[in-house]
Amino acid sequence: MNFEGFQTITFPQDEEIVYVLCFRRPGSSEEEPFYIGESGRGTRRLSDYITAQFAAPTDFKVGVVVKALQEAGAEVTVKFKLSADRKAEEFRLIKEAQGTYPLLNTEASFNYKAASKEEQQTRFKSYAVTLLSNTHTKPSPAGDA
Repeated sequence: MNFEGFQTITFPQDEEIVYVLCFRRPGSSEEEPFYIGESGRGTRRLSDYITAQFAAPTDFKVGVVVKALQEAGAEVTVKFKLSADRKAEEFRLIKEAQGTYPLLNTEASFNYKAASKEEQQTRFKSYAVTLLSNTHTKPSPAGDA
């Protein structure tokens, strides 16, 4: 069979996962994390970001940022793994990434009943532009100065 154009993922054995959304700037090979999550619904959770319903603020903000990154030519990728304690692992991963990468997780949410959809869309598109314009320097290994 010709699988040209296909991408491969390992089929999950369970639905308890932690995941990291990353992006790759146009012309770059480095993946930079921008959102870390957990789910008891496996990779089906990702479809919530595709639909990006305004009444679900996390889905909306992640979905808008993903779409804006893609429209700017960035490749958005997902890394996921099974987890016996997904909430604790999500917390650990967020702490590990903070200070090195700006995470959408720390961006304030909104009340969809009181907020303007257009204003929030503009806000999160701007966040994506900021992600693309930032260059993140990883901490140097111990002993490098």
